[in-house]
Amino acid sequence: MGIKQLLMVGVDQKTPILIREKVCFDKRVYEALTKLKQIDCVLETVIVSTCHRSEIYAVVSEQKVDPFIEFFSDFFGFDNAELKPYISSLKGLEAVKHLFRVACGLESMVVGEEQILGQVRDAWKMAQDAGTTGKFTNKLFREAVTLGKKARTQTGITTHSLSISYIAVLFIQEVFYDLNDKTAYIIGAGEMGRLVIKHLLAKGIGQVFVSNRTYKKALELKKEIPEITVVPYEKKYQYISNSNIVVSATNAPHYTVNFDKFKASHNGDKICIVDIALPRDIDPQIAQIQGVTLYTVDDLKNTAKQNQKKREHLVLAMEQMARQSLDDFIRWSNALCTEPMIINMNKYADEVCNREYERVINKLPDIGEEGRGKLKYSLERVADKIVNRYLIGIKTLAEEGKLDESVIEVFEGGGNHEEDCEGRKSKKSIGIGAN
Repeated sequence: MGIKQLLMVGVDQKTPILIREKVCFDKRVYEALTKLKQIDCVLETVIVSTCHRSEIYAVVSEQKVDPFIEFFSDFFGFDNAELKPYISSLKGLEAVKHLFRVACGLESMVVGEEQILGQVRDAWKMAQDAGTTGKFTNKLFREAVTLGKKARTQTGITTHSLSISYIAVLFIQEVFYDLNDKTAYIIGAGEMGRLVIKHLLAKGIGQVFVSNRTYKKALELKKEIPEITVVPYEKKYQYISNSNIVVSATNAPHYTVNFDKFKASHNGDKICIVDIALPRDIDPQIAQIQGVTLYTVDDLKNTAKQNQKKREHLVLAMEQMARQSLDDFIRWSNALCTEPMIINMNKYADEVCNREYERVINKLPDIGEEGRGKLKYSLERVADKIVNRYLIGIKTLAEEGKLDESVIEVFEGGGNHEEDCEGRKSKKSIGIGAN
């Protein structure tokens, strides 16, 4: 198993929103992982599912993309021909590089944003819980998460964080510069809604109402942010009509704000609505109503690009860290091929030690228990020192990509002179010790 067996298949923020929202795993991740593991070529797999990307990382026995395209089509009810143009895939080294960049936030709309790191960590945890990870994917995602933490800490990019939630507030301020006398209504008490509320409060928003389909979750948010007022989700249109600002960030699979109901409740006042959910929460037709300014996730991209320019020097440092982590991971992956050799050589060394121990003991019947222990210990130390010297060399060659097949064959099958208990025949046969 190694890097060459890794495959990434999926969609990201470059894919049109109409496609992204239809292939969003959301709460079906466990179901998807179980079905993926049933594909014949899949050995290990993890799904990274966010509002901007749905990516499958899999260790496979065959580097074929078609089974995964078929999986997407079957799982989400898509026609293969309709979906295929939007599916991207990366193999081997490129897939590792991509995941490392994703964990660092280098592939995010807002470079360095923090939320994606938690999402990568959660994706790994869910796959572990589902029993679909293994040695390779566990190491891969552990390194990705470690890199993501290190890159943000050492560059300080988090102190300049401009997340999607922050950009949403910047867009709101383009419509209402002074927020002191404004009322905001937030639909959704999840992480994104929480961040928007905190940014609005930092900007001096006058009042914040919050609704969530699960009322208890909204009350839990109030414990953290006491400034908010929790209101019933069922009365959302009443609070929309009485608010200047509406931000929707739920995980609903359908529109939570309907065009006809919104139009019936709208009083004609100026209102700014930001839909940062995927699939979208707000019926896009609402943007046609006079007095309404509606922004979606895709509308935030230009601002995200501007923010990226402000931090280009930090991005360069993060990219260098990602390259170093990639090099380290390549070395680890290359060394995987030495495991059978290490097992074989240690096993053979143990066998030789045991044979030599029995041979000597049979010739020294009066050696005593203490002498036996010392003899056993000495033989094992000699064997370990000899074996370790070669194992270190083999592992170094493997990490550097210099271990060829002939060396592997020698050490994987090495030491098959079972009949040569004294080691003399093999020495003579290859001329060792000859005068």
